[in-house]
Amino acid sequence: MTKKQMMIQAHKLASKLVAKTGNYAIALKFALKKIWAMAKAGRKRMSESAFKSAIYDLTHKPYNGPAFFWCGKMGIPEWLMAKNLNQSENQGAHLAYSIYAKRETTKAVLIEFETEFGNITMWAPKSVVKGF
Repeated sequence: MTKKQMMIQAHKLASKLVAKTGNYAIALKFALKKIWAMAKAGRKRMSESAFKSAIYDLTHKPYNGPAFFWCGKMGIPEWLMAKNLNQSENQGAHLAYSIYAKRETTKAVLIEFETEFGNITMWAPKSVVKGF
């Protein structure tokens, strides 16, 4: 799928989504993300059934936000832990029996996970960490 075809399909999709979002720019953003994901997955063309499926995905499936480690909608985002910790540290942090903020700066917080295997520390921006 060329970029021109992707933009044409995104505008078609956005025109269908504008009723749900109320703003064409927001609808176009969602449409471009969906079309780009389909292109990265290897789709060469956008059939009518794929178009209807994309509309259904964007209008009927709720977005619950990123997954957090700790307490539902509070704590540290899973994507941040996967990015900042290696696999063994990430698994150890999930087994922590105590989590607290060791140090704070104006924009970041040093989070310490106490585990049976030792302590694991990680810097995280305050803008994405909730509840510390």
